Amino acid sequence: MNSPSPSLLRGTIIVSALTQLSRLFGFVREMLCAPLLGTGFFSDAYFVAFRIPNLLRSFVAEGAMTSAFVPLFSGELEKSKEDAERALRSIASFLMGLTLALSILGIISASSIVQFFAPGFDAEKIAYTTMLTRVMLPYIILVSFISLLNGALNSVHIFGSAALAQVLMNVMLIGGALAAFFFPQAQAGLWLAWSVLAGGLLGVISQLPSLHRAGFRLRLGASPFTPAVGQLLALMLPALFGAAVYQLNIFIATMLASLLREGSVSWIYYADRLAQFPIGVFTVALGSVLLPTLSRAHARHDHATFTEQLLDSLRYTSFLIIPVSFVLYYFAEPFFTLVLEHGKFTHDSSLRCAETLQAFCFGLWAVSCHSIAIKAFLARKDTVTPTLLGMLSLASSVLFSLLLMGPPQSPHAGDSGAMVAQAQSFLAQILPLAAFGHVGLALSSSLASYISFLTLAILLSLRLPQLPWRRFIVSTAKSAAAVALCAGCLHFFGIRSLKPIPFVLLGLPLTGIIFLLAGKCLRCDEIEAAQQLGKRLVAKMGWGK
Repeated sequence: MNSPSPSLLRGTIIVSALTQLSRLFGFVREMLCAPLLGTGFFSDAYFVAFRIPNLLRSFVAEGAMTSAFVPLFSGELEKSKEDAERALRSIASFLMGLTLALSILGIISASSIVQFFAPGFDAEKIAYTTMLTRVMLPYIILVSFISLLNGALNSVHIFGSAALAQVLMNVMLIGGALAAFFFPQAQAGLWLAWSVLAGGLLGVISQLPSLHRAGFRLRLGASPFTPAVGQLLALMLPALFGAAVYQLNIFIATMLASLLREGSVSWIYYADRLAQFPIGVFTVALGSVLLPTLSRAHARHDHATFTEQLLDSLRYTSFLIIPVSFVLYYFAEPFFTLVLEHGKFTHDSSLRCAETLQAFCFGLWAVSCHSIAIKAFLARKDTVTPTLLGMLSLASSVLFSLLLMGPPQSPHAGDSGAMVAQAQSFLAQILPLAAFGHVGLALSSSLASYISFLTLAILLSLRLPQLPWRRFIVSTAKSAAAVALCAGCLHFFGIRSLKPIPFVLLGLPLTGIIFLLAGKCLRCDEIEAAQQLGKRLVAKMGWGK
């Protein structure tokens, strides 16, 4: 058994711990927002408005800019620290001008953007969503700088700054939600919108001490158009298409949800928030550590380290994501019932969110493995392949959505509803249709993720023929077998027949115990690796004395 990379695991643990804290505050935020906004007019409007700056965010933050910046910055670090700081300064200047221009244009055209984004909304809902959108659009400036600084810090092995920024943002949103309880729902949405901006500003400020500790300064250059910016744009161009494809996928899903029953946008949002929990806590954390690690290995032509780190990351992903996906699926309904079912969040909302979450759970493993494997291409400065895979995922998702969502139900569907109905009429001549509504949209995302990951695995095998896939397949099979044993034991003990509180209190620890025992019996290498890491941490901190 190959021992895991201590730096990879250490960085992942740091980011994961902070991300868990962020997600914990995020759950508190959702517990406050759910009874405050419910799952109807105000929640649909707020979530659509929040998605619009996040659409732009993927173009200039996590999506295109970061995937191009980290390999570039890592390469500059290999030359000298001064070269890296010059690149950071010029790229920060470019980013400020770009995001400021996007924010101003977005504020001016907010009404048209909302109508395009949610064609199933009526005039009153569009007006309210537009107001919230204009408040939140400058968030794109702040979150882009959070992402830029995080990429730079990760490259010098200072991990967790973006996760800490997210913690502080959630703290601000919690404060905004608490204040909003003293106001009507319409004003409550505005409080939440302004809290998003305050949280973004606090997130940027929180990263400056770490940047100073790394020996860098956040300064804007006189001329943003430098060779470093030119390299960034060259790498970003295909990545921009990839980000566009990804966000187009989100846009189409939101648009289709707006054509279904009122509340569909909110049901999908809440389910997606919970489905993203394991991805944010582990997959994104591991990916943020893995990308600069692979980038530095590629810059040194260290192919052995490159393949070993990639394979270890994929194995750890299967080991954790498969059981977590099962837990989310099995405990979906009691979770929403116990945590969010208060105030204007009804039991029907819990049921609709739970069934949507279960559909998302089918694709969590494929989404997570894809997110990790794609770093191999980005580290090699290949942003074309991820773009093409994104286009495949988009096409698959749209096709499955049209097949599974059923006919438009909103009375305000208009031309968009007619186009969807015509497309479904054409598809019905060659393929069977189903009417799963919002659940069909979630299931479509899961099915598309498998097609995308399997295609990625084939391409990765062609690029890295020396990658030992067998270890990954064996590890995945062992995790799946352990989860199957968990499902059988829970069924045998009749856990599902219990009320929500005992169901969760007894079922969760029982699932964990069975999975770990099964993993030990199956000799899962990942359990032994975790034990070795734990022993090293205990010895290092002197707890064993």
